[in-house]
Parts: sequence; structure tokens; C-alpha cells
Amino acid sequence: MAVDQVHRFFFSGFGYQCRVVQCPAPSTEPIIVIGGAFQNMYSYRRLEGPWAQTASVISVELPGSGSADLLPATYGFDFLADALTDLLDRLGLDRVNLFAVSYAVPVAYHLAQRDPGRLSRLVLMGAASIYPPEGLEGLRTMADALDSGDADGYARRSVAALMAPADRTVRNRAAVTRVLARDMAAITGPDFERHLASIRRVIDWAGLPDGGVSGVPALCCTGEHDTLTRPDLGREAAATIEDSIFTLVRDTDHLPALERRREVSELLLRYFTDQPLDDLDFLTPLEHPTRRLPVGVA
Repeated sequence: MAVDQVHRFFFSGFGYQCRVVQCPAPSTEPIIVIGGAFQNMYSYRRLEGPWAQTASVISVELPGSGSADLLPATYGFDFLADALTDLLDRLGLDRVNLFAVSYAVPVAYHLAQRDPGRLSRLVLMGAASIYPPEGLEGLRTMADALDSGDADGYARRSVAALMAPADRTVRNRAAVTRVLARDMAAITGPDFERHLASIRRVIDWAGLPDGGVSGVPALCCTGEHDTLTRPDLGREAAATIEDSIFTLVRDTDHLPALERRREVSELLLRYFTDQPLDDLDFLTPLEHPTRRLPVGVA
């Protein structure tokens, strides 16, 4: 694999791709990055510099994301987990560090549950055991705007659904609001159908699969003021992963990687290289909410 090289593959008839930044002297396993529903394989490029000094970084656009092939909403997150496994196989990666954000959390969870030996460490950002009714309502308003072809309305409703109310303290709120509104208002043509399919996939999601996860070191983190994947729901999700760590990123909502980019970059670097997290002042005290899973449950 070459430095910053793009690979395109097909799985079950759907094209998908990844961008590889090769580390010449890695000190930890490759880092796989899967962003949110409306992100692409360049969305975390501003965070990945420190990661790429210690590991090869592989940013993924699974079917339905970025410029990968459109994936109808009838295909669930289990299918996307199959596509992710296909990617790891094609790249010859036996064990990896996996970073999954929001929409990608169910994908990573399915993989961790099915094949825990594949993951050296797991970070889930914006996880939830299931989406709350008020969050789903916000997503439905976004879908309605897309159905009517209203890009400006879609942008406004996206900001309302994904960002915290104005009375909550959120770092870089004005700048992130501008970026989010600009990017959502700029979608055209095929993007309408792609975004709509992703939103409907989330709305139809029945929650994390039963059985929990064991055998995978995991960090679950949520924005302190996240109203879509609320902290209580993130804590519930973390409790289904044996011996997981849960924490909140202070002064952020559902978009910590945009609002506190340098801090999130440092958090992942430390976790993926087994450095302590306790002294990071942008986190709330580390919690260990895990329920011990029954023997034999995978």
C-alpha cells in the first residue's frame, strides 16, 4: 500500500472505498476510521496527523457513504459490518484499532460482537443503545426536507437535530454551525438519495443487538451536551461491552471531533497507544459502567 492511496472494492454488488495513509514504522495496529452518516474518508484528515506517526490510518467509505455506491435503506448495519470485514480481508489486516462515529457505531458493534479477535482496541464516539424519540423526530424532519428537495431547509434542520440548544456551552459553536449548514445545504443530485437512505437506515434501526461484546478493550465517549445520542444512552451502550470505559467530552454535543478537534485527536492517540487518559482535563472522570457478561455470551 502506498502513502495516501485510495483503494476501491466491491462487496455484494456495491462499490466502496478507503484511503490509506501508510506509517513506515508503526508502534500499534492500523487505525480504521469510519465516520458518521454524512461524512467521507477525508472528514477526519485534520485529526489524523498524530495517529499516522504511530500507525497506518485507513479511512473508510462503506456502501452508502461519501462517494461510495448508494445503499438502499433496506440494507441494515449488519450488512455494513460484512462489508467492513470484506475490507479488512482484502487489505490483509488480521487485527486493527477501530474508531467509529455515530452512524458507524452499530457497524463496529456488530463486528466486535462477531469477531472480537479482529479488534485490538475499539473507540465508539456518539454511541447509543437506541435512538431516543426526540432524536428520531429530528431525523424525520431532516428526511422530510430531503423528500421535498429543500436543501436549505435540510441544512437548518440538520443543525437543529445534531447540535445542542443555544443555552448549552459548546466549543467553537459558531464555526461548526457554519460548516455544518454550508455542507448540508451544498448537497445536490445523488447526495439527496444517499443522505435520505442513511437517515432512514437510522430511523429503522432497532438498537444494539442482544448479547453484548466481550474480549475487546473499548472506550465509549459522548459529547457532554449530546441530544441525539444522549450521555445516558451512551452509558447504556458502554455497559454492554465488558470492561469498557465511558467518558464525556466536555463542552461538546454530537460533534466533538469538529468542536474539539485537537483534544479528540489526542484522546484517540493515547487510547490506541495504551497511554493514560485520567489526566485529560477535557474529559469527565472515567467510568466503568460494564455489566459483567454471563460466561459463554459472545
